Amino acid sequence: MNLFGHNRIFSPRLKILAFLLLFLVVVGLIVLSSPTFIIPPTAPIAPVTVYVIDYGYHSRLVLPDEEGKLMQYAYGDWRYFALNRQNFVDGIAALLYPTQGTLGRRQFNNLAEFQGQLKSDRNTLLAFEVAEAKAARLLKLLDRRFRQNLPMRVKNPRNHLTFVLDDRDYIVFHNSNHELVTWLKNLDCRVKGFVALPNFQVKVFSSPSP
Repeated sequence: MNLFGHNRIFSPRLKILAFLLLFLVVVGLIVLSSPTFIIPPTAPIAPVTVYVIDYGYHSRLVLPDEEGKLMQYAYGDWRYFALNRQNFVDGIAALLYPTQGTLGRRQFNNLAEFQGQLKSDRNTLLAFEVAEAKAARLLKLLDRRFRQNLPMRVKNPRNHLTFVLDDRDYIVFHNSNHELVTWLKNLDCRVKGFVALPNFQVKVFSSPSP
């Protein structure tokens, strides 16, 4: 009696299952590597330039203020992003279940200072125009959200951001890139694509001729 004779029965099924798993892995890799398109508003009123910085594992937004300065905002996991506890355990914890979120910011006195910082960092910079009123409103919202937990703040010497605790939990389904998309929608931008990794690109449509 062949104790392993049942392998002949299940072998075709196992082959189909293996093929399906391989197919899903390939599709998943294609989706993850596909760009996520930021579509700015067409012909915004009183346009101002805003910036998205892609650091390869997370992204940040830079908004102008009324004094001509630039404010950079970022969202992430408190332990991993703010406290630099970037070990395997904390990294997995931030992905698998809700952890303490953090909001970080950094101010630049002018565009030249901002551009000088970019030269020393490995990143991809995206620039596009939005309505001045929308940018100002979002900046006020983020400033208010930042100040809510200001007593518990940490200055990170690695990324030069000041971090505070945030009321929104961090998890793989709501990471820095998902939060950025929320901010972009507040600027009347549309976002198309699968949001997980920071693989953003700007897609501008010209306004129709009158």
